[in-house]
Amino acid sequence: MRAVRLWAVILLGCFLVVAGVAGVVAKENVVQLPFFDNIPSFIPFYWQAQHILAQGTIFEGLFGYAPAPKGLGGVKVVPVLAEKWTCSEDGKTWTFTLRKDKKWSNGDPVTARDFEWTYQYVAGPSLPDVPMWASPLQFIENAWGVKSGALPPNELGVKALDDYTLQIKLATPRYDFNCWLVAGAAMPLHRKTVEKFGNDWWKPGNFVGNGPYTPVSWTDRKEAVLVKNKNYVGECGNVDRIILKNFPAGASQLQAYQAGELDLAWIGNVAEYKFVQSNAQLKKAFHETLNDLFWSGYQVSRGFNEVMDNKKLRQAFAMAIDRDTLARTVLAGRAVGIGKFWTDNDPIGKKLKAIPYNPAQAKKLLAEAGYPGGKGLPTLKFYITGNMPEVEFIVDQWKKNLGVNVLIENIESGLYWNQYVWANWTPEAAPGFTRISGPMNFFESGALLKNACHTLWYYDYPSSVRKKSYELYQLREDYLTKEGGLTAADWQPLLEKKEKLLAAKKEIVAKEPSKYWVAEMMQKPTFDEQFDEVYEKWKKAATDKEKTEAWRQANRILLGEEQFQVEYNGMSETNKQGRRLRYEMLNTPFDKAIEIAPKTLQILQDQYYMVPLYMDKAQYVQRPNIQGLMIYKFSWGPAVFNFKYMNVK
Repeated sequence: MRAVRLWAVILLGCFLVVAGVAGVVAKENVVQLPFFDNIPSFIPFYWQAQHILAQGTIFEGLFGYAPAPKGLGGVKVVPVLAEKWTCSEDGKTWTFTLRKDKKWSNGDPVTARDFEWTYQYVAGPSLPDVPMWASPLQFIENAWGVKSGALPPNELGVKALDDYTLQIKLATPRYDFNCWLVAGAAMPLHRKTVEKFGNDWWKPGNFVGNGPYTPVSWTDRKEAVLVKNKNYVGECGNVDRIILKNFPAGASQLQAYQAGELDLAWIGNVAEYKFVQSNAQLKKAFHETLNDLFWSGYQVSRGFNEVMDNKKLRQAFAMAIDRDTLARTVLAGRAVGIGKFWTDNDPIGKKLKAIPYNPAQAKKLLAEAGYPGGKGLPTLKFYITGNMPEVEFIVDQWKKNLGVNVLIENIESGLYWNQYVWANWTPEAAPGFTRISGPMNFFESGALLKNACHTLWYYDYPSSVRKKSYELYQLREDYLTKEGGLTAADWQPLLEKKEKLLAAKKEIVAKEPSKYWVAEMMQKPTFDEQFDEVYEKWKKAATDKEKTEAWRQANRILLGEEQFQVEYNGMSETNKQGRRLRYEMLNTPFDKAIEIAPKTLQILQDQYYMVPLYMDKAQYVQRPNIQGLMIYKFSWGPAVFNFKYMNVK
């Protein structure tokens, strides 16, 4: 028996030798996935599609996302490169101890000095187009001074205390700062590679990353190929190669899936959904998940007409829409009707009271608003762009349940989104409505409000206050080019205005009960400190050009403060209450902010300026042998991301 075993071992060894000589290798696990219409680059800090790849696939940061089936969006924030961390009592100093086993794809160790250099580089003036609003760098001490070039990069509040200890000082408290460090803009870069290749550092062949996968090829608007990083340390599945294929917006992916060219395909419209449900093979591969990080509905148009200042009128419209029928018929079951900004099953939504569908109550409210049966109500418009069948349903509901005719007006897409939906104000807009959706960008405390906080910024004032605020904003813009400020006489009215505004600001601060809001109001440098600094520059100015520029800056500073005071004094009490709760949210860790969010959202929802109607379902077909795919439900989603959890059976 022992002789037989010995011969078996010898024969197996001979087979392996022959196989190696013959070139037989283990089968490579390859997965093919759709990925938007293009990947413009692999630079992580721009607000483009590749920022999804940066978050845990080709880069890793101090923190990252991990699966959490019962969590918001099905994910949670976990430490990745961070082994330990502390946050100071004032929320402004974060200290991180890094793992010592993490490596770049070329084998170099990942250290705290990589983060220090990267953040100084990205915050520097050589990259003026970096979207700071989408980056945790916006909160770091001196970041805006560094970005403008007024301060050198080494004055950014980031310091490597040693190779594996990183300290970050913030300009304002952020107790949820660790959640921001998941963002693509928080990823480290390999300094030697960036310095060697300049703007081409991200291209395959040059690229050095620290994520579980590395790009090895890229064809613009066609595909990119990622392979497993052989130097990656950490959990990673058994997929060796990922092919990301680009599809133009609106293009069907189902045909590619059926042809074996994709292992997952997103269902893009009702026709595709019905086709999948009618095909036995595709139906077996069908999956759907509620996009709970994203609500869709409508908002009041952002004009200055006082008609929509009437809360009972807004409430009547909100209660006259059958959301379940909208989701089931118009949206063909590809959405779920909702009357609140979160779902019943999550820790926020279960504490929110939904807007009901109640036509009888809606009629009563319309009459109480002064428009029984719609009589006397001025013409209202619902602004849309392109084909929005859900708006036709909404308008029909208002006619059926309230007796109100609302005109639908179609506007060119770019103008619509930039000037009617997301603009601060739209002076030319008639009283009425626009479509809007409220996504989260990241897991950070403020984002829990899903853009419903726009109610606080742009709506919850009398129309006269909104108009005055807009006029001050426009005047402030005018001072970018106005001429003047050459004499002391030109400055005298500004000096008097500064003192008047300062006295009024002190009175506001003395009466405002929220310490967090006061801290925001008095953040250094205060408006009067900024003014004094500019005034001193004017006194020392050597040319008329320098004097005029200082005068322009001084006017803009004062107009900005005047605009704030006009808004503060014109706010409704609900607006102030909502802001106080929001500032409380921003000054707590993310898990605590989740407990405060329902209180804030209920206030916002009950003003009926922004009204949730439904949540979309992310629907797709997927090969049964592909497991562990994470669905990205934040803005830019749905998509798949964080590929290190993916496996092939």
